[in-house]
Amino acid sequence: MLTALALVPGAPLLVPELSGPGADDTVGVREAVLEVGRRLARSADQWIAIGVGDVDRRADRSMTTPAADCVTVDRPVGSFAGFGVDVVVSLTPDSQLEPDRAMPTSMLIAAWLRGQVAASATVIGHTVRADLDPSAAQRIGSDIVAGLSGSWGVLVVADGSFGLTEKAPGGLIEGAVDEQGRIDAAVATADVATLAALDPVRCAQMGVGGRAALQVAAAMWSARGAHASDPNAESLYCAAPFGVGYQVAWWGT
Repeated sequence: MLTALALVPGAPLLVPELSGPGADDTVGVREAVLEVGRRLARSADQWIAIGVGDVDRRADRSMTTPAADCVTVDRPVGSFAGFGVDVVVSLTPDSQLEPDRAMPTSMLIAAWLRGQVAASATVIGHTVRADLDPSAAQRIGSDIVAGLSGSWGVLVVADGSFGLTEKAPGGLIEGAVDEQGRIDAAVATADVATLAALDPVRCAQMGVGGRAALQVAAAMWSARGAHASDPNAESLYCAAPFGVGYQVAWWGT
């Protein structure tokens, strides 16, 4: 049974050791992420983390999108060393294993948040292809829920568009602000129908990095069952401090 869903951005600058002193732009989003994480910890001590596999993250600039539609993380300990600081994080209470230096960014964020707010929790991480077809996202989300027993929380790690301002990583992409607004509204209200209908081509054009993860999450939430109550949805943070769409949201019951 899914008890709740929390959505956070996949921004390494959430980690204080990476953002450095005086990084005021990260304070608000970090506080919101920690708050939604604490809510998820109160809801369940087992989490499913959903994120998109990395593309062009490491020093060799190689493409690292997972070859399969969905990859389950098999090495629970990772490190932010690739971002300049060797902060070791873990998806499970056992953090004594050798860190996976290639752990995807979304799973590093999930592991960091677990360590901050739910040290005894266990997280099972799944990464999906950035170009995942919506029908595959529906299937993956449904299959994950069908395989669960007991109470589980869902942690979705997903960024919005990287083209929301002139100084954004992708520059200002025409139409991205409107597309991001539509996605933000759907996330804030748990509008799973709108999320499921997001167009992969348009989202790619608008620089929306987390589209596939959002669609898997929407499928998971829909798969709770016909008698599941409507969620108590809330957006705790929604802004683009670096020209990238960051939203922190909560879907509870």
